Amino acid sequence: MLTGRPLTRIDTVEIEARVASMERVQDVKVSRSLPHTIRIKVVERVAVAYARLGGEIHGLDQYGIAFRTFDAPPKGLLEVRVTTIDPRRRQQTLAAVASVVKAIKGAPMRADVKFISAATKDSIVLDLTKNRVVTWGSAGNAKRKLAVLNSLLKISAKEYDVSAPDQPTTRK
Repeated sequence: MLTGRPLTRIDTVEIEARVASMERVQDVKVSRSLPHTIRIKVVERVAVAYARLGGEIHGLDQYGIAFRTFDAPPKGLLEVRVTTIDPRRRQQTLAAVASVVKAIKGAPMRADVKFISAATKDSIVLDLTKNRVVTWGSAGNAKRKLAVLNSLLKISAKEYDVSAPDQPTTRK
């Protein structure tokens, strides 16, 4: 309880740490304004995708952090399927995939993406409608990959590879 304490003796760093430990908090800033105000500014995590982890459906934020659970797959969010079980590699892969989800948000081809899978942070694959697959590769160079992919999708093919966007390929 903070009531009755002088404002200058209140540990704002400790308040910040306590609030930041909440799973749905992405960022927090605590400040004081004399003579009697403490301001806590919180930025909540927002789910950009979801993944099935440990038998539960988890919302993933823009950094690939699983921060909440859902009872059912949420409408409007892409499913992410990561196969690596090593915790460090899984988090790196989730972060890379979340970056790709962010990059394709609002792109015309986004509506064709059924789910995104990855075994590693450098092996991201987009599964599209009509049995089409896009080998995206790593999360890097996303704007260029998306521009190239938008052009490639005009070609009738089953497989598109933009992992090296300056040398893209297709296969029927």
